[in-house]
Amino acid sequence: MEIGEQIKIQRERQHWSQQELADRLNISRQSISKWERGTALPSFANVVTLSQLFQLTIDDLIREDTHMMNRLERPVDGPLTLILLSSWGLAIVGAMISLSLGISLTTFVNATQSLILIGVLGLLGLVYWNQLHQRPSLSRWVIALAILTLTLLLVPQVDSLFMGFLDGLREQAH
Repeated sequence: MEIGEQIKIQRERQHWSQQELADRLNISRQSISKWERGTALPSFANVVTLSQLFQLTIDDLIREDTHMMNRLERPVDGPLTLILLSSWGLAIVGAMISLSLGISLTTFVNATQSLILIGVLGLLGLVYWNQLHQRPSLSRWVIALAILTLTLLLVPQVDSLFMGFLDGLREQAH
């Protein structure tokens, strides 16, 4: 039995409407409807709350729903690895460009401080909006903005690393 069917059965056993269950979870009635129809899956936090409301174990609630089990077992590191590797790669390219153009570290940091702040606030807003609308927190927009923001944070670090390396080479040459 899929989790949507299980939610509907348990909700009806409690004699709750979709709206009553939604109110208990602080979500929209449409979310409950989507879960019961199988067009969306509840977040792990909602699965935990549902199991408490229905006085079931999480295992009893999701045991036979292979799609839900796969979703909960899937590692989250895919997007995070993408964000980290992409940001480092772009930061290296950005540092090389800033060094070749003669842009000082101070100038770069001053120019990007506001962009970094906007990026962080944008990330927080996007993650909140995605959670509010029962969407995955790491959407394409979140990943792209995270890569951009982290890149801007890393460029000065990579720039300093390059400069230190070059200074060390110059000292050895003399």
